[in-house]
Amino acid sequence: MNMYSYTKRPFLFLSFILFFFTSCIEEDLPSNIKQQKFTIKSNSTNFKYAVKIGSLKEVDTAKDYHVIYLLDGDDYYNECMQILSSENKENIIIVSIGYVGDNERGTDYSYPYDRDFDGDSGGAKRFIDFLNSELIPMIEEDYQIMSLTKTIYGHSLGGYFALYIMMQEGQKNPFDNAIAVSPNLMWYNSFIFDLEVEVKELNLLAGKSIYMSMGDIEGVGMNASFDALANQLELSNYNDFNFSYERFENTSHRNSPIQGFKKGLQIIE
Repeated sequence: MNMYSYTKRPFLFLSFILFFFTSCIEEDLPSNIKQQKFTIKSNSTNFKYAVKIGSLKEVDTAKDYHVIYLLDGDDYYNECMQILSSENKENIIIVSIGYVGDNERGTDYSYPYDRDFDGDSGGAKRFIDFLNSELIPMIEEDYQIMSLTKTIYGHSLGGYFALYIMMQEGQKNPFDNAIAVSPNLMWYNSFIFDLEVEVKELNLLAGKSIYMSMGDIEGVGMNASFDALANQLELSNYNDFNFSYERFENTSHRNSPIQGFKKGLQIIE
């Protein structure tokens, strides 16, 4: 779509590298949190993941919960659990997805492959297969955690993936909701904009909810792309689609993840 051609690939590359190495300072885990941990080697991606299951009370296998699958769990899990604790969200469980060894987010959260990215990219389809065929079945069958709703949370490139999995048609989308904070919408010449056009024709977002946020000091390119996609989604005539978005004042890319998580909880019913 030519209207978004202002995104330059060198700028995209430099911006992504900066974002890749930026994370929030980890906070202590609240003492009232109940936690289970395991590692899983994926046959789909060939990566090994560190998974944490966090809740405010011991999981009651006779109940259904709102389950949030948290990308970049190595960075954001503790702070997100603090929010659940402070707001007493006993009906929400977080499944945090991190890595054992090298962080492979640049591969897992991106699609299509971009030869200008310094590293392996474009592995989102394999990561979706991991979620569908390995991780979610383990959460539901082995840990007996059943969901009222499933939500995918992602920040930066993780935010891009959260939007991508909601819009792609090639694989099952297991999520009812997406919280996309500071999404890197410039990936691969703003591929997500063209994908949304295809989604509109297929009405794939019917019955879904998306919350999207951006900090006002995250850069001109990030904010321009954010405005453009928000406008495009607002103008799309989806059936039963709940879309909300906001811009945070005096907020940088580093400071947006937890603020966006807290505000994004509004879409979970």
